[in-house]
Amino acid sequence: MRAVIATITAAGLLALSGCSSDEKSPDSSDIMATAWSPCDDLTAATVSRLVGEQVHEDNGTPEVPRCTFTPVAKGGAAYDLSYLWFDGGLDAALDTMGATGAQLKPVDVAGAEAARLVVSPSKTGVLATGFVQTTGLVQSVNAAQLSPYDRKRVAAGTTALLAELARNAPTTPAG
Repeated sequence: MRAVIATITAAGLLALSGCSSDEKSPDSSDIMATAWSPCDDLTAATVSRLVGEQVHEDNGTPEVPRCTFTPVAKGGAAYDLSYLWFDGGLDAALDTMGATGAQLKPVDVAGAEAARLVVSPSKTGVLATGFVQTTGLVQSVNAAQLSPYDRKRVAAGTTALLAELARNAPTTPAG
């Protein structure tokens, strides 16, 4: 099942990055100069409340930024957040992936133009991937928890994070 989620996530990001417009896509220097990241509006306390367990925040470094929340207690779920600026629609981009896109189910997220989620349990753990689209921005949440896991909590935590991302989404890369 890990391969399924990895494939979905990679295919989703490839499909989304393949969507383009007449506007110039930012290059890596533009991205590093961007004044905003999903972690700007999140704290470990906020994410802990949303996912129902205590987490640590890891923002990486300026050279290698990240937005990851790892469990304080052994056995908890970890959440990694990412984003991509583009002007295509999430549903259309995911639908171009065929069967892979079909595995991502629509979810209701207040303030989102579109949101999709897949939760994949197995004997060894549960993985979840969610995407939320707001004006010109797609943000993603990848979650993982090893056995014994709480599938419903991971799904609810991922969905709650998608809603928080939509609520705080800027309309431009500058924030």
